[in-house]
Amino acid sequence: MNNWLEIWEQHPDVFIAQNWQECPAEKRKDLRLPQQYSYFVGGETALRVGIVASRILPKEEEFLLAGMLWANRLSNGARTVIYFIAPDFSPFLLHALAKMGGLINAKAVYWRERLSPSLYLIPEAPSGGQKRIAVGERRPNWLKWRQELNPVAQHQLFVVKGFFDKLAQRGVRCELKPLTISYLWGNIEIAEIKRKGKKFELTTKLKGLKHDEKAQSLLRQGWVDASGELNSEFCTAILTILDDLEEKERKGQLKPKDQLSLWLYQGGGILSSLWGSPKDWPWLPKDRSESWIADLGQWHYFEGNGQISVICPILDKPLTQASQAILLSSVLEKSTLLHLDKTKANTAWDMQIHWLTLKDFEEELRLWLSWLKYPERYQVWILPNDWQAEGLNELVCRSAPYRERIIDEYS
Repeated sequence: MNNWLEIWEQHPDVFIAQNWQECPAEKRKDLRLPQQYSYFVGGETALRVGIVASRILPKEEEFLLAGMLWANRLSNGARTVIYFIAPDFSPFLLHALAKMGGLINAKAVYWRERLSPSLYLIPEAPSGGQKRIAVGERRPNWLKWRQELNPVAQHQLFVVKGFFDKLAQRGVRCELKPLTISYLWGNIEIAEIKRKGKKFELTTKLKGLKHDEKAQSLLRQGWVDASGELNSEFCTAILTILDDLEEKERKGQLKPKDQLSLWLYQGGGILSSLWGSPKDWPWLPKDRSESWIADLGQWHYFEGNGQISVICPILDKPLTQASQAILLSSVLEKSTLLHLDKTKANTAWDMQIHWLTLKDFEEELRLWLSWLKYPERYQVWILPNDWQAEGLNELVCRSAPYRERIIDEYS
């Protein structure tokens, strides 16, 4: 296997710099660069030029952040070009790289080990007018799920659904998948229906509760008895789980991510005045290669006044979370995911992502925004200092006004 420096020397026409030097492991560690990639700096040019390289298919949000951190270290306020080199790139990572602008310009290069030449500079795709990529599959609805069951199980499912529908006023919601139905309080699962052939199994779930003796007593199976009622042991367990979770909320004992998700799923208050009503994420990955569709399902979507708003909570690791957000927003921009609702012709996404975050993370998020051509596409909203105790009664937007022309750039 050739080393990277030999490969760079064999392809001088790919780069605008020569005389490459590798960043040694100790310096990578000092600079807090991800260790799974290789980093290089070029010489003999008025620009700062760097390379981040991966011999295997990288985790794209990590690769994106690694390259931009390295470019930022090299730049120090000067114009910089950073080359991302890997065996392959998704169209969404290429679109994310095209977002970079200002002092740092990003370029993508294929590395094909068994070919000669082995490096191929990827030209930037023209903006606008490109066909959107069809990805994901729609979640099943209740009718489709019921049709997979025998007549007796269909009636039993109707009874179970009726029980949980009455708990919607307490914040309980459901997510349907081909083989399972999850009931959740915010993002905490409290029960699961699992299809078994033409029948199903129903069990409680205890995520979010201590695994003590009381919790073990709440592990219950549910069934519909001969009288057509859901067994009382299961119903009591679910109500007790909800009581315990609501008590944790009152005492401020929920994890911050769980607390924020609960309020975002429930909507209301300032959320309604800003963005409208919560909207379900209707998509599932077709296969494991579409993991970013599941990641997008962790965001929150609102609909109001004919517009879809996309909310991305960032409560930890701001640089990493922002990197993922840049990539996932590229998925939304280049795919049909938010552009396929033929039943609501007047509903449109405005191409913005709203980062809901903490004051302590603002500086790191602004560093990410400084690398983008259009930073105003990512609106930074700051939570109050005491938001867990006082609720979302105030949100402060710390971003510049949005410019409508950006919609044309990314359509």
